[in-house]
Amino acid sequence: MKTYDLTITAVFIALVVTLGYAFIFIPNVEAVTATIFISGFLLGKKRGAIVGLLGEFIYASINPYGVSMPPLLAAQVGSMGLIGLLGGFAGNRFKGKITFKALLLLRFALWGILSTLIFDVATCIGFFAVAGFSPRQMLANLALGLPFYAVHLISNAAIFASVVPVLLRVASERGLLRKRTEHDN
Repeated sequence: MKTYDLTITAVFIALVVTLGYAFIFIPNVEAVTATIFISGFLLGKKRGAIVGLLGEFIYASINPYGVSMPPLLAAQVGSMGLIGLLGGFAGNRFKGKITFKALLLLRFALWGILSTLIFDVATCIGFFAVAGFSPRQMLANLALGLPFYAVHLISNAAIFASVVPVLLRVASERGLLRKRTEHDN
């Protein structure tokens, strides 16, 4: 990896950690998922996954609320790595300029929903792996958590449909949305 590529990857990892703390006191509203998705979109699948894995690992490992139990930590880190991959796949499929057309904004909202579902499902599985709940207790826990999951889905859909396209358009205008080679992915 070239020095420039390593530097940009490190900057995205730092952004993930910083933005994680910036929103830490607002339940289920976060910018980590969008940042990791953008990193994959701009840097490619491999580096997007690296940003997701390392950024989430650092953030979750020094979280003021405490470090997660290993199965939950693995779910958090692994799901964010997948979201970096998803951003890379989305970036590879994207042809043309970032425009603010309804269909494109809807597509970004759907990527936000999919990313959020990946994280929420993985972390539920990781939590239940350490909680020792019965199936009935797991269902009750999921039912009680539905409002929180809804806030997470809706807020990420809104962030992905509004903030992500703007940031990608600025990146495109600045020449950062470059044509990636197979080496980048």
